[in-house]
Amino acid sequence: MSLIDALDDRSLVLVLQEFTEDLQDASARSVQLTEFESREALRALTARADLDGVFDDEAAALAAARRLLAVALDDSETAAVAIPIVEDPPADDQLAVETAAAGMVVLAALISWLQTKVDIKIHRKDGKTEFLFHLRKAATDPETLKNLTNTATQVLTGNDPSQP
Repeated sequence: MSLIDALDDRSLVLVLQEFTEDLQDASARSVQLTEFESREALRALTARADLDGVFDDEAAALAAARRLLAVALDDSETAAVAIPIVEDPPADDQLAVETAAAGMVVLAALISWLQTKVDIKIHRKDGKTEFLFHLRKAATDPETLKNLTNTATQVLTGNDPSQP
């Protein structure tokens, strides 16, 4: 059994909350997005994915949380943050805030993880909101943003959009 499989649902949510806080503390460049902006940014990034219900259905959100944690543990930029938290999950009394609904935790954690890869810029004009995603590092190949989009889509839906 993997470390992720060993986490019960409450521990999983607590781990993702602490992971998100640690990523946000480590990144001075992270933009704080509202819940609406976060959802819209993910819709813009994962244009082909059906995200309806992912954040509002507890079972779907918990499945997405497990997929996101697996990505974070496998990612060279976030593994050092995620591994100690997963190995020693926070106890309920270690976090001063109430545990949020799983969907909101996944939303915040995924946006925080994405911000380790891309800068998210928001432009508002004439009542419309536009999101621009700029890679933080020079892309090593033209597939980098596509791979990031596919990863975010797979975390949220469980489906690999690169597969027919």
